[in-house]
Amino acid sequence: MILRYRHGVKSYEIVKRLLGYIYAGRPLNIVDLTYGVGRFYRLSRPMIGRIVAVDIARHRWEVEPTVFYQMDCRVFVDRALRGEVALGDVDLVVVDPPWSHEKRGVAARETGVSRQPYHMAGVDSRSIVGAAAPLSRALGKPLLYRYREPLQCNHIAQAIAEVKMLRGRGHVYYGVCTF
Repeated sequence: MILRYRHGVKSYEIVKRLLGYIYAGRPLNIVDLTYGVGRFYRLSRPMIGRIVAVDIARHRWEVEPTVFYQMDCRVFVDRALRGEVALGDVDLVVVDPPWSHEKRGVAARETGVSRQPYHMAGVDSRSIVGAAAPLSRALGKPLLYRYREPLQCNHIAQAIAEVKMLRGRGHVYYGVCTF
């Protein structure tokens, strides 16, 4: 299923719709590898039971997670795959890497458009997305992503949102998929 949105639709509106494809009447348990402030879940609170949040920095949350790990998501995934982190029952893995400077094609330090700690540490968003797939695969659970290109997976649902960038129009891809 492919959904198309025009510029101006908020991430949390799209995420609520995508979570609806997974929601089966019981609250979802989510592992979010790039939590940030939790804006994704603004409209989806009734569908969510538990959120295990991971982020390189602690932010001021809009939606407070159940459990928070302050660390690089790639380190968290390694620990989770080795069984060092107890995740409990998981229904969905989420990844939304910070890539605002990448979609403009220049380094964050040159433009100042992104002050994300990952960018300041020189981490590429591709490696963050690359860490999410093995965790999704190991848990046997779907992956919800927001990224600059569609992932190579079996999509349950995919949304394409048009965005205005510095030079013309571009796309942001949201998807729920399995590997």
